[in-house]
Amino acid sequence: MATHATAYAEPSEDIAVEPPAAITLPPEVDNFYAPPAGQVAAARPGEILRARRINPAFFGLVQLNIDAWQLSYRTTDSFGEAIATVTTVLVPRGPAPEGGRKLLSYQIAEDSAAQYCAPSYVIQSGGLPIDYVNAAETMIPIAAGVGQGWTVVIPDYEGPHSSYGTSELNAQATLDGLRAAESFSPAQLSGAGTPAALWGYSGGTVPSSFAAEIAKDYAPELNIVGVAAGGLAAADYPEAMRHNNRGLYSGLIMGVFAGIAGEYPEVRDMLRDNVVDPVAQVLLASKQLLCHPEGTALVPFYDYLGALSYKGDPLAAPAVRRFIAENSLGRRTPSMPVYIYHAQYDEILPNAGVDRLVDKYCAEGAPSVVYDRELLAEHISGVAGQLPGAFHWLRDRLDGVTAPEGCTISSPTFVMAEPRFWQTLGEILPTAVQALIGQAIGANK
Repeated sequence: MATHATAYAEPSEDIAVEPPAAITLPPEVDNFYAPPAGQVAAARPGEILRARRINPAFFGLVQLNIDAWQLSYRTTDSFGEAIATVTTVLVPRGPAPEGGRKLLSYQIAEDSAAQYCAPSYVIQSGGLPIDYVNAAETMIPIAAGVGQGWTVVIPDYEGPHSSYGTSELNAQATLDGLRAAESFSPAQLSGAGTPAALWGYSGGTVPSSFAAEIAKDYAPELNIVGVAAGGLAAADYPEAMRHNNRGLYSGLIMGVFAGIAGEYPEVRDMLRDNVVDPVAQVLLASKQLLCHPEGTALVPFYDYLGALSYKGDPLAAPAVRRFIAENSLGRRTPSMPVYIYHAQYDEILPNAGVDRLVDKYCAEGAPSVVYDRELLAEHISGVAGQLPGAFHWLRDRLDGVTAPEGCTISSPTFVMAEPRFWQTLGEILPTAVQALIGQAIGANK
């Protein structure tokens, strides 16, 4: 497990900032995403390799009145090797408050094995919103983060090979994205002392929650005050795959296999040798080309696990067992407060694994765990339904409010019926509307 970084990017890096690209190109053909291998190998984790301004836009069309840059930076893959990825930095218009801004790293549920599905592409003016779910999700950190006067970073945490589901790589890329932003003067931060928080839902919890477990060893200098994660995806990988096989969301299964095959050569070899059915071969190839809305919708109710000719349970294959062992949550205990929210009857990600994970954190003495188990909820609606709880919890942490010690577990019946839900919408929705009509947001916070 490559979680020890002995050297990292120092603050106040002096790097030339390039102008926005004349034409917005997908990462597959944009050389900004492919710095020279020698430059990457010589850099420290979090060191900025290139920087450029971008014109941010909602769905690639609606121009946003915020300052924005993209940073290409060095991070580390699952096996300790140097790689490069990109993070998007969003800053409110206007001067920073005394002492610098607070920092929110929001991990979008990319859930795809194709580079053009990356958040850094869909948030650019001129980017094609083929991944319309990711394009829509960008409004959450804009309204709830930039709208609060915070600097927001949205990392391409899957790395250069779109390694979907690889928790260790995803988490390291997220933590190095914080390092990069904190060394970038236009981000208006105060270096490694910057109060920083992480937030993600569903696939966005893969990097967020794993980062909470490894930050103490991988990036001990970062001042991460809290991590909010909803609809946890990596609490029980085998059960999630078995639960969805032959179901409405069965397309997610082969998407995960496509993602991890790009990172784990032995998984790639296992698929090559065991996906022999022509239909299954076409479906696997499609997952490497499609973003997750299209990839998930393609051929639901299919027996993806049964399509593998592996003798026995394919999830018990040595290559898959290794991936599960190295990328499942619960290997370590978070070193900072965490807020976890999950529907009791989540139709995509069964919550039994999340219950066990929380019990483990609590038994191992995690400093602060707040766990909301909503009764009348499911996975899709949880994005909006549980947003108020996560938003207020994160804001308290960034404002310096001490998190409750120990474990706090609650089982609300229906969050959308509670006053806090509508109060929070009253705070966030006007900001989202202001952003969509071109007003500067967060400048007066």
